[in-house]
Amino acid sequence: MRAALPLLLLFCALPASAGSFTDARLWQERFQWDALLQARDRAARVSADPALLDVVKTLAHQVAQQAVNLEQIQLYTRAQVENLKFAFAQQTPQASLLVIQNNFTTLSRGAEQIRNNLYYLTARTRLCSTQALPDPKLIEMATLLIAQIQNVQLKLNTLYLDSVNVAGIVRKETWYADDFFRFSCEDLLTAVVSVQDSVYTVYNSAYELYLLSK
Repeated sequence: MRAALPLLLLFCALPASAGSFTDARLWQERFQWDALLQARDRAARVSADPALLDVVKTLAHQVAQQAVNLEQIQLYTRAQVENLKFAFAQQTPQASLLVIQNNFTTLSRGAEQIRNNLYYLTARTRLCSTQALPDPKLIEMATLLIAQIQNVQLKLNTLYLDSVNVAGIVRKETWYADDFFRFSCEDLLTAVVSVQDSVYTVYNSAYELYLLSK
């Protein structure tokens, strides 16, 4: 007899990117930031940071990694549908539902990590905007970044639909009154919805960079 399968997802706070762009940094990122840094940059600079293009390309790779992470969460979330059907068909589903509850918790933490990653990438993108000057290559890199963010949005839309489906299955089984289990399911849906705000912020920052590069 099969059982509901546990899962383990690992998400790094600083998502990996490819090749030599992994360590690309603006010069400001090598010093302690303060509230006057942006104002000083705009008043004093006469050219963009030489690492700017590499940094924006790094950001595009890192955003693309978040789309991969979201897709992974979405596949595991969809798998919980079959796990739930199996568990609720048992006379004593507690053991299987405990595994599913732990899966919900793991998926929620994964979604929260992606949200934090996107906020981190937003901060880096806004820092790039302080160095942005009209440049065709920068327009190209900013466009690539925006395209990757749009892909993240598509993956998030699919994940949201699967999360709603899972939550609907749990809500229908009103006879099972374990509050911790129900909370873990609702918490997953909440965590997925909360990612949307970070997608908006990173998109807005990327679009600002695009406008400044024109």
